Amino acid sequence: GLQPREYQLNVAESASAKNTLVVLPTGMGKTLIAALVANKRLSLYPDGKVLICSPTRPLSAQHKKSFEQFLEVNADEIILVTGKVNPIDRIELYKRAKVVIATPQTIEKDLETRRLNLENFVFLALDEAHRSVKEYSYPYIAKRFMLQSKNPLILGLTASPGSTRERINEICNNLFIKNVEIRSEQDPDVQPYVQEVQTENIYVELPEEFQKIKILLEEVAKDDVYW
Repeated sequence: GLQPREYQLNVAESASAKNTLVVLPTGMGKTLIAALVANKRLSLYPDGKVLICSPTRPLSAQHKKSFEQFLEVNADEIILVTGKVNPIDRIELYKRAKVVIATPQTIEKDLETRRLNLENFVFLALDEAHRSVKEYSYPYIAKRFMLQSKNPLILGLTASPGSTRERINEICNNLFIKNVEIRSEQDPDVQPYVQEVQTENIYVELPEEFQKIKILLEEVAKDDVYW
């Protein structure tokens, strides 16, 4: 019964064609975009599997609930895998799962030990993709996915890709990204869904302890400016 918004459909259509980094503010439905692409990939490759990675166990559990609603897949085929699950049990879970939602460190370990092979996976979504730098697990997983998958497609999701072009380029290179989709509240396909925000300023008197801290912080800020 969910009705995707115009910008979600537009971004999902673009992300279904090539490896894509999606940059959307928090609360604009990045998870639904991933689900739209996942549904399309599973429709195109009925025997394929999907891997969704997110940084923490609570976030992964939240994604499991969301994808159970969004995906055209039986709920018992959507499996949550974290380090809390016995490594031997994970082998069987990977075999019977249609959709694997997991923490990246767990996937990295299982790829290294060959408990998992991504040959039949047709879609990899990486939440909070701005972490895809240095020694984090995402670049390793993306590389193995591109090497092993017969039909690879990668989607990176983030609200904050970084403030420098170098940082963004590093993320794109590490995830084999060929396309970047960015939306803000000013974009034409987003504006119809933006609600006017009403603000009310309430001024309070700070306790004496807070006042002392405020003075110290202001002094530190001045030192940085003068330096």
